[in-house]
Amino acid sequence: MHFHNQVLQTHNGIRQSQSHPPFDFTGGSVGNFFFAGARTFFGSLSAAIFLFNKVAGIPSGSRVVPAVVTEERLVLGAELRDGTRIRGQYSISHPQPKPPSTPQHDTKQQSSNDSPRKRSGSENSVSRHRQVVKSSLDSKEAISSLHQSPISKMTYLLHDPTWQRRQAQNPVATQQQWSDRHVISPEPNPLVLDAISNANCIAFGCGSLFTSVLPSLVLERVGFAISRRNVPKVLLLNGWHDCETSWAESSATADGEHIVKKMDATAIVKAVVDALDQGEAYERIVKKLDATAFVEAIVDASDQGEVYAAGSDEVDDNDAADRHIPLVTDYITHIFYPVGTEIDIDELSLANFCAARRQQGRGQECAAIQVRGIESIPADTCSEGSKSGGQSHHRVFDPRALVSALLDLTSGV
Repeated sequence: MHFHNQVLQTHNGIRQSQSHPPFDFTGGSVGNFFFAGARTFFGSLSAAIFLFNKVAGIPSGSRVVPAVVTEERLVLGAELRDGTRIRGQYSISHPQPKPPSTPQHDTKQQSSNDSPRKRSGSENSVSRHRQVVKSSLDSKEAISSLHQSPISKMTYLLHDPTWQRRQAQNPVATQQQWSDRHVISPEPNPLVLDAISNANCIAFGCGSLFTSVLPSLVLERVGFAISRRNVPKVLLLNGWHDCETSWAESSATADGEHIVKKMDATAIVKAVVDALDQGEAYERIVKKLDATAFVEAIVDASDQGEVYAAGSDEVDDNDAADRHIPLVTDYITHIFYPVGTEIDIDELSLANFCAARRQQGRGQECAAIQVRGIESIPADTCSEGSKSGGQSHHRVFDPRALVSALLDLTSGV
C-alpha cells in the first residue's frame, strides 16, 4: 500500500499525472519495487535491506551492505568516448531505438528482418518490457538502440528533479545531459571498506558492467582498499553482451551501414581498472603521462620505495614518480567465465595490458591474470538468465560450479 501511494502515484516528487514523461513501471523488478517502497516508508535504505533479509529468509551469515549511506537521491552519469554525456541509469543501460523517421540499415551483426519498434498500444508496452529486462542483441530493435560510441566513464551526479521536464520541452538538446558542475563524489560506506579489508576473496559480480558493477568501484578509497588486500580478486564475466558493452558505429560507406562493436575481456578489465583508479589520484596521473613517461614513473617509484597518498586533491606531473600505481593484478587476479560465453577472451592481449602498468626492463616476469572457464547452463533455464534477456544459446554460470570454484580458490586448492 505504501509503495502504491508513494511510488506509483508520484515520481521525482510530483504526481504521475504531472510528470513529464510519466514513469513506466512495465516489466520492472519486484525486488526494486520492494526496496523503493520500504525505503520511502522507513526513510532508510539500511532499514529496507534489513526488512528484505527477514522477508526473503536470507541466511544469517550473509551481509548486504550499501556502497553509499545517504538519504539523498543519487543519479548515475555516463560519458561516451565521443564526448556525449548521458544522465540516468535507464538511459545508459536501455538506450531508446532511433526515431521511425531515421532509416534503419542492415548491420553486419544482424540478419533478421524484424520490423522497427512500434510505439502504440499494447505493442509499445511489450517493447518497453523487453527493454527493461535487458534484451540481448539478437534483434534489429536492440541493435538500433545501441549507443553510437562506447561508454568511457561513469560518475555520480546531483539529482535534478526538473531535468526530465526541461528535457521534454527541449528534446533536441540530448547530447550533453550533464556538465562537470553536476558531478559529486559521495563517501563510501565505512562498512564497505571494512568488509574489503577483512575479505578472503573479492568477486566483481555479473550484471550490467557500467550501471551495476562500476558505481561501487568509483567511490574514493575503494580502489586503494582493494589493491592493498592480498587475496584472490575475481572478475566474473557475463555470458553475453548487452547495450552497455556494445555500440553501433556508422561505416564510411554510402549506405551508412551500422557496424556493431563489442568489448572483449581486455576492454572489460580496463573498464574495471579505470573505475578503481577513478576514486584515487591514479586516474589523473595516468591521464597526464604518455606511455613512456608512465613506465618511467613506475620504475622511479620502485627505486624510491612506495610512496602513495590516497585521495589527494591535487596531482602535479612532478609528483608522478613519487606515487605507486597499482598493477592490474593488484585489482584483478582471476577471470572466471561461463563456458560458452560470447565475450572474446584474448590472454595475450590481457598480458600486454598488464605489462603496460608494470615496471619494465628489470628482468622480472610480468604478472598474468589467471583465466578459468566454469561449467555453465543455458540462460533460459534459470529465472535470472531469462529476466536478463538470455536466450537458449546464451550461457550463465552453473551456481554450484561457481560457488565450488570460488571456495577452492579461497582455500588455495
